[in-house]
Amino acid sequence: MSATASKEKMSIRHLLVVLTGIMITFGCSALCFSTWGMFQPVVAESLGVPTTAFAMYVTVMYLTMTVASPFAGKLLQTMDIRILLSVSAALVGCAFLLMSFSNTIVLFYVAAVMLGLGEITILWLAIPTLINRWFVERAGFFIGLCMAFTGIGGAIWNAVFTALITSGFDFHTLYLIWGVIALVTSLPFTLFCVRNSPEDCGLAPYGASAQAAGAGNAAAAKPAGLSASFVMKTPMFYAICVFAGLINIAILVAMQFPTYTKSLTDVAFDVVVVGGVMSTVMMVGQAIFKVVLGAAADKNAKGALIFAFAAGVVGILLCWLCTFSDLLMYVGAFIFGGCYATAVVLVPVICRQSFGTREYSVIYSRVSTVFNLIAAFAAMIWAWLGSTFGFTVEFIVALVLLIIILALGFYIFGQAAKYKKNWTVD
Repeated sequence: MSATASKEKMSIRHLLVVLTGIMITFGCSALCFSTWGMFQPVVAESLGVPTTAFAMYVTVMYLTMTVASPFAGKLLQTMDIRILLSVSAALVGCAFLLMSFSNTIVLFYVAAVMLGLGEITILWLAIPTLINRWFVERAGFFIGLCMAFTGIGGAIWNAVFTALITSGFDFHTLYLIWGVIALVTSLPFTLFCVRNSPEDCGLAPYGASAQAAGAGNAAAAKPAGLSASFVMKTPMFYAICVFAGLINIAILVAMQFPTYTKSLTDVAFDVVVVGGVMSTVMMVGQAIFKVVLGAAADKNAKGALIFAFAAGVVGILLCWLCTFSDLLMYVGAFIFGGCYATAVVLVPVICRQSFGTREYSVIYSRVSTVFNLIAAFAAMIWAWLGSTFGFTVEFIVALVLLIIILALGFYIFGQAAKYKKNWTVD
């Protein structure tokens, strides 16, 4: 039998894992992360609180994810993933239901804790963990495909929000609808479409030796890599934590595009419209590039990083220096989407290639702790830089961050090659 013929083929079980990843990002994650900005002015006005008080619930959510990440990673390693994902999805859906009858901002903060506890598993940990368990080949592509639906879902749910709010629905009804959508698009899939690993179904990971699923060769199916205790004593681990954290800072400069365009003077276009379109175009770009970047990382992770770096630099320069043309600013925002996609696609792929899959969920949960801690404050950092020093300084800082990220990436690739000899399956 040839090497190609002996590899595990794509089965309906493998496809159901991907479908589950798509549905939980399209529903729970997109509703959570891509629509809160639409609710902000509506809820703040209705409750009679400043918009900053509403925005604080997002900070509470990210801080909750930061605290919960190590525990969620350990649970993913030891617990039935169907139960963990279903409980997480229920938390997200119930958080929206809680907000649907909230008349005080305090209840939004309670809901934020629920969202954080649910989303740390759904978006940040479960998809990379599941895909890496079920796919030896094309794992980056399928992670990118699943993650792309946060952007696709965001575009759809924002359009639904606009249609409903203009039809006279209040935020209570909208959150009720959001809660129902979150539960319907997740629970049927988390309960019935996934298993912990392909071995539970008598299969091997896609692209692996098909004989690995057999009882007589069970050891061959065991994931290989470095132990979490070993990894956390290496400089490479801290480098990848800083690498991931700086990526999350750098990409969030895109959230300042609307504010940046409003600061422009002597331009021929409507600055408010252009800022809004830039945000939409960037969302479309990052959805497309998540798939492209994931597929590229499967073949050459270092090449994918260089591409993302180039996309970030070109995107920033076009948005910054081409204010004479709104079309070029749109192109810049779209291209920057190629850099924005690195956070949830390239980082997990690099973690897998550096550390293996032996204790992947535990290791990646520690890395995501840095991600989410940074995310809680990154937007405020960029807002402060822009308002205090201006956008010239802001874009220069972003470019410097991209250079540091590229250098750290090269260091990580070099170290990973050295540690490959320490991989075990014990």
